[in-house]
Amino acid sequence: MLGEIFNNFLHSTELAWELARFALKIFIVFLLTKFFRVAWRRTFTADTIHLKFVKNVLSAMIWVVGVTFSLSAFSQFQDIATAFFAGSGIAAIMIGLAAQESLSNAFNGLFISLFKPFEVGDRVHLVNANITGFIEDLTLRHTTIRTFMNSRIIIPNSIMNKELIENSNFCNPQASSFIDVIITYNSDVARACEIIAEVLGSHPDFADTRTPEMLENGAPKVPVFVRALGLHGIELRASMWTETITINFAACSDVRKKILNEFALAEVKIAVVNFVAT
Repeated sequence: MLGEIFNNFLHSTELAWELARFALKIFIVFLLTKFFRVAWRRTFTADTIHLKFVKNVLSAMIWVVGVTFSLSAFSQFQDIATAFFAGSGIAAIMIGLAAQESLSNAFNGLFISLFKPFEVGDRVHLVNANITGFIEDLTLRHTTIRTFMNSRIIIPNSIMNKELIENSNFCNPQASSFIDVIITYNSDVARACEIIAEVLGSHPDFADTRTPEMLENGAPKVPVFVRALGLHGIELRASMWTETITINFAACSDVRKKILNEFALAEVKIAVVNFVAT
C-alpha cells in the first residue's frame, strides 16, 4: 500500500499527484531560502549595502531555479515550454521587452552595490525628488528609504542611480547646524559670545573638529561670529558639531534652551523682531 502511494507520488501523471509534487518542491525551496538567509546572517555580521544586494541576488536565484524545478512536476510544463520557445523568435523578443525594466533595475542595483554612494543607515537627501530619509535596503529591483515619519519609500534602482544624492554620512559622518542668536545693541556682546561658546563646547554631544595645527595655534573650541549688525540687533552665529547628523537636531535644541537660561542670568537681552503686516 505504502509502496503504491510512493510510486504514484513519484511517477503518476494525475493532476492531484502532480500538485502534491509541486507543493513539496516549493516547500523545499522555501526551506532552502530560509536556511541560506540564516547561514548568511551568521557568516556576515556586517550589514553593508553590498552584502545586502548580494544576499538578495542569491535568494532570488534560489527561488528562480527552485520554481523552475518545481514546475517540472507537471508533465505538461516541458511540452508547453518547448513549443512556446521553439515556435519562433517572437517569444524571446516579447520576454526581452517585458524584462527590460527589470534588467535595468538589476544592473543599476549592481552598480550601486559596487560603487557604494551610500550605505545601510546613511541619511540621504534626493535632490530632484526632494526626499530625505535613511537607507534601509537594496534589492534587485529597488532601494528602500525610511523617512522621519517611519514610512518606507520604494525607489526603483534605475531611478536611484540617476538621482543627485546628498549623503550626510559619506566619508565624514560629522554634521553641523548653525546656532543663530540676535541680541539687543545694549547687551554685552563679549559676554554673549562667551556664553554661546561655553554652552556649545560643554554639551556632551559636541564634536571638536579642530585640526592639530588649529590646536597649536590656539584656535577656540567654538568660534562665535558677529555675522551682521542688523536692523533689530546684533546677529551672532556659532556651529553646533556632532558626530552624526541623527543626534544633531536634539543637541541643537538642548543648547538653545541652555543659552536662553544663561542669557537671562547674565542679563543679555534677545532682540524682539516686530513684523508689521502690510
